[in-house]
Amino acid sequence: MASIIIGVDPHRKVLTAAVLDESGRDLDHQHFANSRRGHEDALAWALTIGSIRRVGIEGASGLGRPLAEFLIEQGLDVRDVPPHKTAQQQRGRYEGKTDRLDAHRVAVETQTNDRLAHAFKSSTAAPDALRDQLALWHNARISLRKIRVQLIGELDALIHDLPELVRARLPERVTARARITAIAKLRRVRITDPVQQLRLTLIRHRVAMLKDVLDQDKAAAAELAKLVGATGSTLPSIPGIAARSAAEILLEVGDPRRFTEAGFARFNGTAPIPVSSGEAGGRPRRYRLSRGGNRRLNAAIHRAATTQLRCEPRARELYEAALSRGHTRREAMRILKRHLSNTIHRTMIRDANQPPLLT
Repeated sequence: MASIIIGVDPHRKVLTAAVLDESGRDLDHQHFANSRRGHEDALAWALTIGSIRRVGIEGASGLGRPLAEFLIEQGLDVRDVPPHKTAQQQRGRYEGKTDRLDAHRVAVETQTNDRLAHAFKSSTAAPDALRDQLALWHNARISLRKIRVQLIGELDALIHDLPELVRARLPERVTARARITAIAKLRRVRITDPVQQLRLTLIRHRVAMLKDVLDQDKAAAAELAKLVGATGSTLPSIPGIAARSAAEILLEVGDPRRFTEAGFARFNGTAPIPVSSGEAGGRPRRYRLSRGGNRRLNAAIHRAATTQLRCEPRARELYEAALSRGHTRREAMRILKRHLSNTIHRTMIRDANQPPLLT
């Protein structure tokens, strides 16, 4: 029986599957319910066409998670196809967008890209309870951070519109957080204007909401620290990487053994891109900063590098040495981030090769 590749575009209630043969020819497509019965029907349908070599699911940790878990139970090779991969193909070919086209693009990416991560970014290609808890707390912190920023912006605007009599009692030329703290401590504010009374009432409500959000964020950060410790990761031992950043790195990378050191740098966007010509077979003469790769992971590395420049002598020496060789400040930062990427990769490889913690 011929070997086939399957690409799946999942939605909340339905999913669309497309089948390619070994040469990339489109064999068939079909729609199924995104339920256990639909998953069983999809598998039975695919097996009538050929022997399944690999299945690619767009968002295997999201809407495609139930299907991914079912297929892994059947012993199939399931890969997670990032949505931006199919979006790139769509923009390049100007083919429009339908479920059938999306499923076909997922199948093409699954067939041509051997570096696609296994579902759930795990070496065992199976869900991990500890990783799922990390993801839930991490996503909770992201939501809380957005709410916090919105509340601070609203409070700053409300405080700015208060009467001069009230604003005169607040500190000048300080941050919005300082003004919010100061107005929360004000007592006996006598205002008869109903509009200003409403404004003060809204400020009190927003301050209470902000306090609750900050308490929740503190609790989430504590839980993340516990979970990172439970994974056995030593990433927090690297200067500039707190438990929160370590959790984000663990979630974005998954199993680090799927990368070489250079491959990890390309994945996180710290590997330089050659931009030279006329080298006549020699090494490229000039490089520039990569704008690709995983930007969340790149941002975590950038924050760590910025912190190390302030408090880590070895990082400062590396940065200054790059400047002394004629590199610009941006190029020197890129060099530091690449060294930090190598350190993170080696640390994660060492942690992955350690025996699991006893519980």
